[in-house]
Amino acid sequence: MHLEAQAIVLAAGPGMRMTTLTNHTPKCLLPVGTLPMVCYPLQILQEAGFSEVTVVVSGGEEQRMSKVVEQYGLKLNLDIAPVNTSHDPGTADSLRHIASKIKRSVDDVVIVTSDLVTDAKLQPIMDQHRSSGAALTMLTANQQPEFLKATPPGPKTKPTINNDVICTQSKTGRLMYAVAGGDYDEVISLHNRVMKSAKSLNVSTSTVDAHLYIMKRWLVDYILSKESLCGEMGSLKAEILPHIISRQFTKEPIKQRSERKLDPSFGQSFQMHSLFEQVYPNSAWSIKHPSADVQEKAQVSDDSLIGSGSVICEKTNITSSVIGNHCRINSFVRILNCALGDHITIAPGCVIENSLIAANVERKCTIKNCIVTDPNKIEENKTYTNEILEAVQDFA
Repeated sequence: MHLEAQAIVLAAGPGMRMTTLTNHTPKCLLPVGTLPMVCYPLQILQEAGFSEVTVVVSGGEEQRMSKVVEQYGLKLNLDIAPVNTSHDPGTADSLRHIASKIKRSVDDVVIVTSDLVTDAKLQPIMDQHRSSGAALTMLTANQQPEFLKATPPGPKTKPTINNDVICTQSKTGRLMYAVAGGDYDEVISLHNRVMKSAKSLNVSTSTVDAHLYIMKRWLVDYILSKESLCGEMGSLKAEILPHIISRQFTKEPIKQRSERKLDPSFGQSFQMHSLFEQVYPNSAWSIKHPSADVQEKAQVSDDSLIGSGSVICEKTNITSSVIGNHCRINSFVRILNCALGDHITIAPGCVIENSLIAANVERKCTIKNCIVTDPNKIEENKTYTNEILEAVQDFA
């Protein structure tokens, strides 16, 4: 049977830049809002008409992943493919591991990572990909100023990685050049052939790769071939995509087809409120879960999320925050711009701002700009600022 497209979600990434949070939970299952991160790309694929999705996970996480569909009301058949992540494989390595699962009969392969959260619709992206005859279409988004200004919790640090550089043809959106932020210093060089191929170019350091790619089946074959120049490359974003884009301008391109980028108007940032109201109202996807108990004198802002079974006691104030499932927020607590995991209890009298909380918090604590994963590090009536409070493993 001929199929137009196959969908693959890459969810085996260990989350090396967030090990404080991924010691016990794989990155793809970390909560975003009150839902596991991987729910969002799965929902995007379901809305686009996919009924079956191949999901690449770290070995040992198959059972936890299989429960996601039923628990959160998704109507998908998941073909779960475990990979060994002990040697930290790249996204391209994960694709090679499941090469036998990529159907020969499809025209296109949709590849998305587990950390894509967007209100962009996939079907118009696929329609443009096909109508343009592109070999590669990638979704991009403009970095939002409020995100750039936001202070991440934990110790104060300066960014050490540059922004991505993405160069497109002004009128068509054709991808002309791309380099990941960690792969250049202060100067980048554009080949003469690139400059001659377009009368006008847009060069942006404020556009980010959203990690959603649509590729022709023959291009996937090239990427996975041991004989191609991609054979030893481990990362789609950092190595393979820049290589593919640059091959347009060589004497021996991969094929006489163009690689194009989606029009920038489709690369929009998502508004969390509208996303949650549009999918599965009165379910696990709701802003305030029907089973949550928000008591009468509790103040909860409209842009806050309250998970299932959570109790918000009287005389609390919750603003611009996410409260996970089965949490208890006691009286006289103020929470601002925070995310709480599941099964968290906040004792009375606490003030918590701009923090990630994955452990219970004792009475009258003040926590600002912190990541908390170990309850033993939190003492009653103490103040914590710009800290990571986690359990330290003893390797002695």
